[in-house]
Amino acid sequence: MTRFKQLWRHPMNNDVRRFDRWSKSYEKCWGQRFFDGVHVQMLDLMTAAAPTRTPSRILDVGCGTGRLLRKAAARWPAAQFVGVDPAPGMLEVAQRLTLTATFWRGLAESLPLADASVDLVMSSVSMHHWPNAGLGVLEVARVLRPGGWFCLADIALPSWFSKLLRSKVKNRNEIRELLIKSGFQILAQRTCQARIVLVSVAVKPGP
Repeated sequence: MTRFKQLWRHPMNNDVRRFDRWSKSYEKCWGQRFFDGVHVQMLDLMTAAAPTRTPSRILDVGCGTGRLLRKAAARWPAAQFVGVDPAPGMLEVAQRLTLTATFWRGLAESLPLADASVDLVMSSVSMHHWPNAGLGVLEVARVLRPGGWFCLADIALPSWFSKLLRSKVKNRNEIRELLIKSGFQILAQRTCQARIVLVSVAVKPGP
């Protein structure tokens, strides 16, 4: 049975409010074709990098309504699944549609999980919404077990374009540097969706 644990009480900022309102129609919006394509690329890149790898506990940071978790469950049906998102409306929908996962309301920068407690962390087109991407990636490293994997997909644009849009979107080199600075070793990278999304698979070093 799905559980939605709302122990986090931080006030919502404007970005989170927007996603909270969007939750009612999110599953039916036109953009799901774009996000579904990203999800397929993420899962395919992870499988190509380690075809025999079978994670036992999987976390999705910025899980929204749980679409990526449901696709991951089809690929790794024996795993345990956890989703974290700051928008309660998104989590309510995820709870209803994703019966094999546990959901927590929280931020990437303060994940409500124990150290070294998951084998795989995923995040799909979410990082540019995090208030502090550097701290969020460090939190991902904290909750991963040694040898665990991080599959990150996010929009990657030239710096001048991000500044023009007043966006926190990073470019390809900035994403690579962020992962390496946080202690990850990058195993594979691929662009998708008209080359505006960068998918990275990285590992937390360990025995």
